[in-house]
Amino acid sequence: MVFSFSAARLLFFVNFAPIVSLIILVAFIKTNVTFSDTINRVFFLVCAAAFFLVVADSTRFVTARMPHPGFLRYFSKSFGYILRVSIIYLTTLIAKRSKTKKIFLYSLPLLLCIILVSINLTSFGRGLLFSCDENNVFHRGPLGFSPHFICFVYSCFLLYYSFKNFSHNRYEPLVVIIIEVAGFTAMVVEILYDFDFILCHLLITSIIFYYFFLTTMTYKRDPLTKLLNRRCFYLDVNHLRKSKMIILSMDLNNLKVFNDTRGHAAGDRALVTVSQTMEDVFIPHARLYRTGGDEFMAIFTKGDKNFIEQLVEDFQTALKATEYKVACGVAEYFPGDDIEKVITLSDERMYSHKVKLKNSDSFEKI
Repeated sequence: MVFSFSAARLLFFVNFAPIVSLIILVAFIKTNVTFSDTINRVFFLVCAAAFFLVVADSTRFVTARMPHPGFLRYFSKSFGYILRVSIIYLTTLIAKRSKTKKIFLYSLPLLLCIILVSINLTSFGRGLLFSCDENNVFHRGPLGFSPHFICFVYSCFLLYYSFKNFSHNRYEPLVVIIIEVAGFTAMVVEILYDFDFILCHLLITSIIFYYFFLTTMTYKRDPLTKLLNRRCFYLDVNHLRKSKMIILSMDLNNLKVFNDTRGHAAGDRALVTVSQTMEDVFIPHARLYRTGGDEFMAIFTKGDKNFIEQLVEDFQTALKATEYKVACGVAEYFPGDDIEKVITLSDERMYSHKVKLKNSDSFEKI
């Protein structure tokens, strides 16, 4: 088949929306600095890889319908393998959030894919991954599923890192699982039924969805402690109005003293240490929020007041390993109560405990 106007029309129709979506995403990343420069650069690389994957798949689509195989037929298919692996590899770096130690070892599967593809492009290695006969019919080689297996390896890393982020983002593993199930389904359909562009477009959709999901989750979090912010607290309180809950108000003592005498870095360390101690004790029993400079809140939807007070005792005990003190106040909410009054009551009890902390390190049941 010779490249025709109808083929060009089909490629434009199929790829126009995904390419425009990528351009919009790039513009959004450039103008809306949500993540660190490193994460933003990785997102840019993912978008670039996705764009070139569209180009590679479009070239493969055209060359696969020609009477005889040529260099572009092999190159577009091979380049598509590398780009698919690269997209998942880069996405795992985003999920990891921090600098990857031993980046060379982590990149070995990707490098292996590049080596196999390069060998397959040579005359002596052709057929290792795939080959095309004189009629341009595709034949998979003995290592033909190697790129798919490498994608699977990086998918496992992606899922692992998403679960590591669970304490700060409990929905991320679910999102990653949905994306990976959809990706696996698209890959099977592409292999069995030779559906063009389905996996490529799914990867683009997943990139966009993952970016905006992480952006939404970032705006819900306090950037220093990674706890939920004040806006989330009041949204959650309103959402839970029809359920019984226990409100815990907390206040870090002497934050201003740390800032004034030791510098703001010391104050930040105090906030981070205290928030990590809260997570160690209260997660998974509660949702934690930083609602102000030195103010924290927790919402418990399970357990009675005695259980919560025991958790607060455990929290106070854990704090003894640090130099910080946190005042606490507990109040119960029942459906029909005035939630603002309950929050005020927990605050009052917290301030009462704040005074008592000057003479005692324990939490007295109120």
